[in-house]
Amino acid sequence: MMSSIVKRGKEIILDKERALYIPFYQLLVISDLHLGKSGHFRKEGLQIPKEVSETDIQRLAVLVKKYQPRTLLVTGDMFHHHYNSDLASFQAWRYENASLAIILVKGNHDRLQLALYEEFNVQIFPNHYTIGEFCFVHEKEDAPLEDKYIFSGHLHPGILMKGQARQRLKLPCFLFTATSALLPAFSLFTGLYLVKPNPQDQVFVITENRVASVNTF
Repeated sequence: MMSSIVKRGKEIILDKERALYIPFYQLLVISDLHLGKSGHFRKEGLQIPKEVSETDIQRLAVLVKKYQPRTLLVTGDMFHHHYNSDLASFQAWRYENASLAIILVKGNHDRLQLALYEEFNVQIFPNHYTIGEFCFVHEKEDAPLEDKYIFSGHLHPGILMKGQARQRLKLPCFLFTATSALLPAFSLFTGLYLVKPNPQDQVFVITENRVASVNTF
């Protein structure tokens, strides 16, 4: 199931696969994909299965098929450090989706050689990307001083949900304030940073089956 929210007069669809879609711009947005992270750890001697990265690519493929976007926008950390064998699966998927425009606002982990970005047909924006009333950055502090609604990633936001019998569960979330939105990490192979929303903020928690607005106060 999905939820939606309206910002600056535009509908924004929030998907349980940790993505958002803006129909007006035919724009699918994700953050912190971290392709190649499992391969990076394997090179360091940790036995992380290759299926971790392949699962993320499969989830991305489902989203592209579902929304048929004109553009996929990644707000940073699309790749995790340097090229490794995990990227072969992405490369194959990219060739099958050659007509899809891909834009990357570079994050702190995006360190591939320029030739590889060109080979993957990924258009790079070093600091920010703007379209209409929206500005997309990796870290919120990188946003220029303009009257745009800001979308950022980097922090891998999560929320602590409390239930009966002292149950506690950490779940990824979208966090919307009056002027900005914080996006969850797309990759399943990431930790969570617990956010502390203000009363006027809107939090959408992500479960296995749906995205739901929650009251954290």
